Amino acid sequence: MSATLINFLSMLFPQYMKNFGFMRTAVIKVGKEFEQKSYQELLRPAEELSITRLVDGEKLTFSAESVKVEKNGDLHFCIDANGLSTLFGIKPSYQFIKRKDGSIYY
Repeated sequence: MSATLINFLSMLFPQYMKNFGFMRTAVIKVGKEFEQKSYQELLRPAEELSITRLVDGEKLTFSAESVKVEKNGDLHFCIDANGLSTLFGIKPSYQFIKRKDGSIYY
């Protein structure tokens, strides 16, 4: 690999890391908002729950869905952020588990 290509790739990584951190902060904020929703609301289809937001001038999408319901009713919920380029395309997620009584754990 040429030195020019290595230097170019090295310059890209800081932006990718910045993008990941930016989306991570945003998905945590959105995740906290979803934690406040009712148990029943979180059972809605992903197409209805997923949102797009303009965050500091950047258009981000948040795919939100219940991924599993335990036998005891505990609802596993996941929100994935997307919208900016990251190293290897890895995007941040936020997960929590909501009980039928409305309490949350991780």
